[in-house]
Amino acid sequence: MKVSQLAHAMDKDDVIVIDDYEAPIDKMTIYEGPVKGISRDNPINKMHIESICAHGSRIFVLAVNPRERVKR
Repeated sequence: MKVSQLAHAMDKDDVIVIDDYEAPIDKMTIYEGPVKGISRDNPINKMHIESICAHGSRIFVLAVNPRERVKR
């Protein structure tokens, strides 16, 4: 599933935190804010979701760029 598909299914005022699976731990978070803050042309939308977790009023997403995907 792509981040754009998840964002489309969520309420636009919901808070989402998107972390890049391939980034170092201190630079993992690439977006934190309301879903409506992610524009259509943002490259985050094309990332593939590895994991989703809900905590409180936030959705945490671990995503990976499909061009950089590593075989596990």
